[in-house]
Amino acid sequence: MDAAEFARVIRRAPSPEDRIAWFGALLTNETRRDVEVVGGSAVEVYLSSAAYVSQDIDLVGDRTVIESVLLRWRFRHVEGRSGRTYWMDELVGLVDLVGPADRSGLPPRKISTPHGPLAISAPEPLIIRRLMRAKREKSEDLFGQAAALARMGNLDWEYLESEARYEEVEPGLRRLRKILHL
Repeated sequence: MDAAEFARVIRRAPSPEDRIAWFGALLTNETRRDVEVVGGSAVEVYLSSAAYVSQDIDLVGDRTVIESVLLRWRFRHVEGRSGRTYWMDELVGLVDLVGPADRSGLPPRKISTPHGPLAISAPEPLIIRRLMRAKREKSEDLFGQAAALARMGNLDWEYLESEARYEEVEPGLRRLRKILHL
């Protein structure tokens, strides 16, 4: 897929969360390697842009292979305020290659897109991060995002309890379980 075809396809995404999902699926197809959407980008895909809008698209995968595709699609390097390097495209926005693999230890979930499957972060680490931020920022909105992610079901509660203990957000997880009637 060349840059012009990529632009034609990505322009047709009906929503910001579809744009992220389609981008991840297209990148997976082009690299023929595992590419996983993680962090706030995964939250946006799961919950929709009506609930949360990420500032960039966070990806894990083989940096060298991903960068070669981004160059072909005419993404350009930009430097953030912290000195961190991102990839930028006017249609997609900022892309952050955060590492070679997700370190949560949980397998990604797979979702379908019109352009193939997308690997997306398991919701459990996203829930813990939302609980951490909710506590730090005293934010009911972030707690609500954790609850919305938890409502997706099929969660590894042992993982959640262990991480909540480690991150010192056990009260938030207890509150979450109570809301979910678990």
